[in-house]
Amino acid sequence: MRCFLYNLSLKINSILKNKLTNLILYSVIIISAFSKVSSQEIYFPLEEDSIVKKLILQKKEIDSKDYESNYYTIQLYYGNYLVAKEILDEFKTNYPEWKASIIFETPNYKVQVGDFKNYYVSISKLNEIKKKYPSAFLLKLKL
Repeated sequence: MRCFLYNLSLKINSILKNKLTNLILYSVIIISAFSKVSSQEIYFPLEEDSIVKKLILQKKEIDSKDYESNYYTIQLYYGNYLVAKEILDEFKTNYPEWKASIIFETPNYKVQVGDFKNYYVSISKLNEIKKKYPSAFLLKLKL
């Protein structure tokens, strides 16, 4: 009998502890839920400084001018004129729809093809050209 009472008292204690734990847990959850709801109702108006607005507009203007003046081209060759002319003629035969030209920059002649605004398009075209001209590379130029 004594053992039975002892076991019963242990079970009652564990049930009471579980109920107490559950009561505390539910209380914390309910209190935190209400505190979140009330904290979301607070409104803090932000005032933008006119200097910040001006700086953002200036940055956009500079970026757009930079975008308009930059372009990508693919350089096939640089060196003497006769070889550059041969490469240009061969390229125009293989790719007649492309813009291609010889540019002189002391002391070399350069064969450059294409004018691309988009970097990813230029990389795609470069990979296409590298099949025939493995030494071709991409240049970023300004107008």
